[in-house]
Amino acid sequence: MILNCLFKHPGLFLLAMMTLSLASCEKADKYKEFVKDGEISYIGKLDSVKVYSGKNRVMLKGMITSDPKIVACKIFWNNQKDSLVIPVTKEMISDTIHRFVNIANEGFQNFVIYTYDAAGNRSIPVNASGRTYGSRYQSGLINRDISAAKTDETTGVTTVDFLGMDRLTGVFATDITYTKLNNQSATIRIPIDSSRISLRDFKYGSTINYKTLFLPDTISVDTFYSAVSTKQIVAPAFIKINVTNTYLKNAGANFSRSVWDNSRWGLLADWTTSAGAKNVNNTYGSYELRNGSVGMISFEAGWGLPAITDALIYQTVTLPAGTYSFEANGLDQNSGGTRYIAVAAGSALPLVANIPGAAIKYVTLNPQPATATVKLEFTLTQTTQVSIGFAATMPATGLYTKIGNVRLYTVQNL
Repeated sequence: MILNCLFKHPGLFLLAMMTLSLASCEKADKYKEFVKDGEISYIGKLDSVKVYSGKNRVMLKGMITSDPKIVACKIFWNNQKDSLVIPVTKEMISDTIHRFVNIANEGFQNFVIYTYDAAGNRSIPVNASGRTYGSRYQSGLINRDISAAKTDETTGVTTVDFLGMDRLTGVFATDITYTKLNNQSATIRIPIDSSRISLRDFKYGSTINYKTLFLPDTISVDTFYSAVSTKQIVAPAFIKINVTNTYLKNAGANFSRSVWDNSRWGLLADWTTSAGAKNVNNTYGSYELRNGSVGMISFEAGWGLPAITDALIYQTVTLPAGTYSFEANGLDQNSGGTRYIAVAAGSALPLVANIPGAAIKYVTLNPQPATATVKLEFTLTQTTQVSIGFAATMPATGLYTKIGNVRLYTVQNL
């Protein structure tokens, strides 16, 4: 109908054609305005961008797309007042880049990232954000407190106990630096989940230096540290370390036997028993199964058993130079006869009468309650083979000595 109208009125038709022509020219002029410098060419952008926080810096990670025209990547921040250019080589195409960006301002940061070709054409912008931490965060970090620190005089082990901390601060560990027994320095790390650390090679009476470690968030590439604190650990008067298992065998409690009479008497395993100690049928005598349940070192004369003369029960070992304490525990005995705990150089204990003159050190076994401990302390100036143990001469008048266990310690005065 519209066409019929235009054909019937030629003037209207001409006016319509002129209007269409003007509109077409206007669109063409606008297009020419946009492309007056040539057709716009966009290149591939940086992909999979992630920003990791850090100390006065961030680490930017992103993938260079497969566009071979890319020759550079430019990162803008601080309202595009600051920037960093990363040259892109052919080897980097389709690869992931990691770049640190140093930023003086602490806090939240916005980034705009472009890639460029050799002609200066750039990609569409990629926006990313991250955070930097600095002196403001650092100033709020405190060291983890120590609740106790001491050296155990019986083991030589130094323990350090720490208090807990608020996990929201980002704390995750504490580093401890100390001096070892050989005067070498060592550093160990204790996780925040642990409250105690044991130092087996700590130089007695020296100090520890410690600092606490923080990560401000889960994606931080930098660790922050508190100020270093120093703790003096007071040394005990002496260190007494149990070396029984190193040098002695079958030390009790509940001594083992090598042979026995299937009733009460026997011979100690791993100990030397002299003929003078075998006063039970000339076969047994250093071992007693007491009360039917516990094996003990035993001397006994009387109650149907003959006297004992030069009864020796000992072990022969080689000890390095040092000061030692040989201790008999759970001692139960009465008085009478001659009884010693002794140590002597060589492969055997001296006879009872010779011990006062021949032993390195000896102690008389006097009557003691059943829980008593008798100590024999001695010093060796060089590595020495020694025999260490017990010696007795008793008449058959109802005399006895029973020993529950023995222990050997090194003693170091500090």
